[in-house]
Amino acid sequence: MFFFKFLRRKQYQQLLDASRHLRQQCRQFEMNAKLLEKEKEDLNEEYRRERVDLDARLKKLRHQAQDYESLQARFQKFKDDVETQIEEGIEKEIQKLGLSPTQVKALWADRTDLIELYLRKLYSIAKKFAVSNKEMKNNRGLFLLLVDQRNIVSDNFSEFHDGQTEYLTQEKYSEIDGVPHIFSSNIDEVLDYMGEKVAIEDKGGEVTGYEERDGALLINLQGYAFRSCTMIEGVRTHRVYERVEALHKGSAKRNAGIYASSLDEVLAAIIVSEENSEVVLFRDGRFVKSYDPFTDTETLKHQQLAQTQLHKEIGSAEVRTLPEVSVAEDVEVEREDSHVSAPPSG
Repeated sequence: MFFFKFLRRKQYQQLLDASRHLRQQCRQFEMNAKLLEKEKEDLNEEYRRERVDLDARLKKLRHQAQDYESLQARFQKFKDDVETQIEEGIEKEIQKLGLSPTQVKALWADRTDLIELYLRKLYSIAKKFAVSNKEMKNNRGLFLLLVDQRNIVSDNFSEFHDGQTEYLTQEKYSEIDGVPHIFSSNIDEVLDYMGEKVAIEDKGGEVTGYEERDGALLINLQGYAFRSCTMIEGVRTHRVYERVEALHKGSAKRNAGIYASSLDEVLAAIIVSEENSEVVLFRDGRFVKSYDPFTDTETLKHQQLAQTQLHKEIGSAEVRTLPEVSVAEDVEVEREDSHVSAPPSG
């Protein structure tokens, strides 16, 4: 026996609408599936292209790595060959001179000792000059360079006062007793001349300017002051810029001193500041020590670094501990001020 359920027209219409909606969803899903399939194919194609490109780049990088290793090996071999040739050439030159390697080491040690001796003397001379400034109450500047005269590159130095460069060529400095050697009292006259600041007057006696003689004084490894009033040319270039340390404090003369000390032919630079007569020694583009004639104190490199760090810490601590005034305190202060400034009643 079959039972039939009669649907109302409204219910039947709802079923038809639901069926039509489901067919539309099905078609939409099929379209979405096709789109997704197309997107998948596109992504696969893009992936394939990128993979091919990456494989090609990887292959190229591997070839470059092999080339680099080959070049590095060739460079190392070339470097070793050059070092061997240099050693053999030095050995031959030593044999030509009739010297042994031991004697050469001894000569080099003697040269090192001589340089240290000259540096101690020049530093002592600079300190004496600074102390005389203190006594004269006149801060004269000075710039001393200990150089290997044989290795001087002319482009690194230039004359800027012909009249002053002629000072050391005077006849009084040509005789052995008058040679301006750093262990002779004659050097004092040269230093006084170099540190002097002479007024230039016109015919009427009016001062029109000053002739300053605080250019560099060059001393060679014989201990002679052989060149004066020279400028350090182009030292702040790629040739030495990376070879100097940063100055913790400085001026134009300090900058010139530290850069000059990094030149290959310059063994040390000593400056006396025309501002405060401080003596500063630089070697190989590095600060070594300084001397203050007014306090008779010497500061070494590690002490200067410690002082700089201490000043930074004190400065930051002062910033952190600045007193803060709250709004309530401001109001209370205003009340007290108004109470004090108010006129007496009655």
